[in-house]
Amino acid sequence: MKVLFFLIFLLNGCYLANGSPSSVNFWIKNNKKISVEEIRNCERKAYSSIGERSLLLYNKFRGDERLTNNEHKQRSGYIKQATPLVRQCYYELGYRFKAPLYWCLAQDGDNTRTCTENMKYRN
Repeated sequence: MKVLFFLIFLLNGCYLANGSPSSVNFWIKNNKKISVEEIRNCERKAYSSIGERSLLLYNKFRGDERLTNNEHKQRSGYIKQATPLVRQCYYELGYRFKAPLYWCLAQDGDNTRTCTENMKYRN
């Protein structure tokens, strides 16, 4: 029991120093991570379904163009709308969310919330 506690504490300490990996690393199909191309395709699909403006801001951001403060605020709202659509797209492509418990419990971000929201995509 002490060893398990120490191991979790040690791993959390590493995440606090370096930050935990992105949740996108845990979308797995046939023991492989989702590709950047598939991620971008799902993002484009999600943003285009929200509307022309959201897709325009997405493309501008991904194209390394500068966004104004107002555009950043607008994009933040679109991100909240697009995130569930992107996750559903990953799932429809056959990927499953398989984050390890220690990642879900890391204290450096919203990992616990992310794991809870993605529970329906585990199987």
